[in-house]
Amino acid sequence: MQVRFKEFLFVLTFWALANFASAQNLAFITNQLENTVSVIDTDNKSVIKTIAVGIKPAGVVASFDSKHVYVSNPGNQEISVIDTDSLEVVKTIKVGQAPLAMTLSHDNKKLFIADWYMDTVFTVNTQSLEVENEFPVGDAPSGIAISSDDKTLFVANKKDNAVLFIDSQSGKIKADITVGKAPFGITIDDDKQLLYVVNVQSEDVYVIDIKIAKVINTFPVDTFPYIVAIDKANNHLFVTNKRDSSISIVDRTTYKEIKKIYVGEMPEGINIHPNGQSIYVANWFDGTVSVIDTTSLEVTETIETGEGSRAYGQFIIAR
Repeated sequence: MQVRFKEFLFVLTFWALANFASAQNLAFITNQLENTVSVIDTDNKSVIKTIAVGIKPAGVVASFDSKHVYVSNPGNQEISVIDTDSLEVVKTIKVGQAPLAMTLSHDNKKLFIADWYMDTVFTVNTQSLEVENEFPVGDAPSGIAISSDDKTLFVANKKDNAVLFIDSQSGKIKADITVGKAPFGITIDDDKQLLYVVNVQSEDVYVIDIKIAKVINTFPVDTFPYIVAIDKANNHLFVTNKRDSSISIVDRTTYKEIKKIYVGEMPEGINIHPNGQSIYVANWFDGTVSVIDTTSLEVTETIETGEGSRAYGQFIIAR
């Protein structure tokens, strides 16, 4: 009886550990200068694995079911597909000349890839890994997002100073909107049906009303801004300012800056944690990730990752 009880305890403990591991929230940070991805366990704020991927990894997008993470490697025209259970690259997709920004349909069946050199968006079937469609966009597409109904793609074209609204099936352009100088990151605010467009050279953010496809507001940030993360609970926007090594925290209603936080050198990618309690920022020059508390608005942790940390896109999975 005692032996059986011990066996039962062993099985129970193993089950508990396995379920704890599967419940981890993980951050996948692309390290462009060393061709790797650092996987951070956000519970203990440490790197648990470093995964070799393609050449010059930059963009990242997690599937909505949190089963896969896609990494764009413009250096060898490849997308690495990471299984989030095994933390291994399980597939690769050859596409374009310089794949960078990516987004996924909400059923995880279509991956949309903006190619910086080809001025093209590719649609890839995530089951067959085949390119199903491609259509021309503007000059140097740098940011891409998709509407909640998956019908419209939003593409920021850096050298055109414009954002396109595109039919995701046909590639037909539905709207061509002039924004600031050198738009890069774009972020959808689904609750408000707004699009935040970060303009690197004019150092501001344009606010576009998705329903009417028009710019309704703008607000300044700091030097060479990159992309926005949204904290809905506290009604804040967080914007990375690369050359100022800072984050501008902006009121989501008034668009007034509340505070500026200094992080690592050359911050780029930024995500809010699924629990809403922290913001993760990848710092390109430092090879670190800064963790900001969303209540105190202070940096609480600095995590060493890899050389050239970018993490451009949705890099935290919730499960």
